Formats: sequence, C-alpha cells, structure tokens
Amino acid sequence: MAMRLSFSRSVAGSACCGILAWACSTGSPNTGDDTGSGGSGASPASGTGGGSGTATMGGSSGKGGTGGASTLGGSSGTGSMQGGTGGASGSATLGGTGGSSGGMGGTSAGTTSNGGAGMGGMNTGGDGVAGMPVAGGGGTGGDGSGGMSGTSGSGGMPTGPCDIGGKILCDDFESTAAGMIPSTAPWAARNCFDTSNTLKVDGGAHHGGAQALLGMNIPYADCQLSADLGASLSEYWVRAWVYWGTAAPTASTHEVTVFELVPKANTDDPSIRIGYRGDTCMPIGVELNITGGGQEETGCTGQMPTANTWYCYVLHVKQMASSVTTDLSIDGTDQSYTNHGQAQMEITSQVAGVRYLRLGPRSYSGNWANPIYVDDVAVATEPLGCQ
Repeated sequence: MAMRLSFSRSVAGSACCGILAWACSTGSPNTGDDTGSGGSGASPASGTGGGSGTATMGGSSGKGGTGGASTLGGSSGTGSMQGGTGGASGSATLGGTGGSSGGMGGTSAGTTSNGGAGMGGMNTGGDGVAGMPVAGGGGTGGDGSGGMSGTSGSGGMPTGPCDIGGKILCDDFESTAAGMIPSTAPWAARNCFDTSNTLKVDGGAHHGGAQALLGMNIPYADCQLSADLGASLSEYWVRAWVYWGTAAPTASTHEVTVFELVPKANTDDPSIRIGYRGDTCMPIGVELNITGGGQEETGCTGQMPTANTWYCYVLHVKQMASSVTTDLSIDGTDQSYTNHGQAQMEITSQVAGVRYLRLGPRSYSGNWANPIYVDDVAVATEPLGCQ
C-alpha cells in the first residue's frame, strides 16, 4: 500500500532541511498546473516513492521543477526542467514501496544530494522506484559471559539388585522358568540322586521381581546349587536375601544353613556356613561358622530370625594364603559374635582356597522341612548393599 505524506507549502523547504539537513534538496515551488516542486528524499537510507503532491515530501505534477533528491537512491521526479515532478520520497528508513504515481517524463536526472545520484523519472506516469532496503545494524554484543553452568548431576541410584560394582555373580532368578533349577553359567549342573529334596525357582515368596529360589530337605552337597567364583579372589562380598518361610528355627534346631562357601563344590569340610545354630550356640540365633581349620569357629550372633520375613545377609571375606577372615552384616548392621565364650568382631580360621558358592538350605542334624527362599544373590569384589 502506498504511503502518502504531505506538509504545507509554506514550510516545504525548511521542514526538509530541518529534519535531514545532510540529505535534503528541494524543487522550485510554483502554483497551478505550470510548475511543480520535486519531492525531496526523506530518509538517508532510501525511502519509498510517494504520490505527487504539493508538499516538500511530494511535489505536485507540473510542467517544470527540479527532480527530487535522495541520499541513497530515493526516486527523483521528472519534468521539463530538471526532470518533472517526481514522486515524493518515502519516509521509511529501511526501504519502502513505490509511490502510487510517477512524474511526467523528464529529460534529465534529478540532482544529487550528499548520498548518491537521484534516479530519473519515468517517461510515462507509473509507480515510483522503490527505495533500496538498508540492512539493520548489528545488535550489541553480549557481555561475553555464557549461560550459567549447570551443576554436576549426582550419581544415579542403583536400579536393581544386580546393578553393582565389581560384579562376579548375580542372579535374581527371574530368567529361570518357575519350577526349574538354574542350570546355565555361572551355575553348575547338579549331581543329585535324592528325590525327597526341593530346590527350584518359585513365586511363592520373592524379595524383588516375581520369583526366588526355594529349598527344603537338601541332604548333601551335590544336591545344592553351586558356582565357581574363581581361584584368584583375595577379598569379596556375598549378598543373599533370605526368607524364613512358614516357621523359624528354634532352640532345638542344631544347624541349618542358607548358603555356604567351600574350596571344593562337593565337600562339607572345610566350609564357611551362614545359617542358624540352636542347641550348641550361645546365644542362639544366626551363625557365621567356619569348619575344617583344626577347630570349628562358630560366631553366634544371637539374632533370632522371624518366620515370613526377609533378611539381607552380606558376608565379607578376606582370603589369605593359609587363612580366611569373615564378617557378617544383617540388614546393613555389622554383627558381633560370641565364639567359644569370647567376644569377637570377625571370625578367622586356618582355611585356604575358598572359591565355590553353594545355595540351598542344608540341615546337619536331620531334614529341615520348612521352606527357605533365597533371592537377589550377588558376589562382588566391591562392598555390596541391600538393594
């Protein structure tokens, strides 16, 4: 859409030069149809051509007058003298649209003013020449400082029971079908000929997921589930979630284990046993027992398990060339022991080369007919938590 600007004839010259003193020129003001004044450029950055008129910003069409001037290419008028009346210079700083009418054909280009030469008028009436656009100036620079640095994220929390460092072994028993015994690495095939025992993955109780390893009435080592941890371990941790189902052991229960560590997969002695000791432990309760080192070292914790309750057992093992030192925590609490009437914080015995883990409850004084579940079993060279 064309923009028309006009001022009164009496202030045509002064208004132009007052506003843009460095970029103004005026036509010869006359009245009537004989002469007309050329339009003057209104913007140092080339404005739009305007319609013909009587004001400084757009002279009237006539037979004579000077061409309009523009610093950077405003349209000049055409006429009989310096090129007849031009369309008025536009007022937009960044380039505007052509005027709605051109001056009559002129014979010469308009005069220049400071900037560039004015463009000649068209032979016939028509749109004024659009002013050239001028690019905007660059924005001011930033202060140089970037956005605030983000703070370091905290370490992620464990996402599951097997999200552990230094992992040697971990099983949540979710990948084994219900009713089956784990038989793929790291677990070894059993060599059990007894048909009265129970050892299988089952959904009757579980700490995480939907399944755990259920065991009852296991009579000897070959009927337990075993895994080789390797011969080069000098320090490691073993975790097992244990559920004493249906009934907990009592004072008359001699010894029931929930997991064991041994130098050979199918031997009973020497061994490290985590379980329950009743009639020969003072105080009775959960035990950390090491056999086969010349003397049985039985650490009695006095912690009595409760039926239908999950407990987190974590055993810390430090294996030396000819001895082993162990310590047990229950639900994150480090245990102290009474061993042969002596208070101790660790249990040590002259046993070497412990490298096999065995799962499945064993009773060393008759069968244990109550279910015991073990879940989220892990072995690692770094400390284990109860996730």
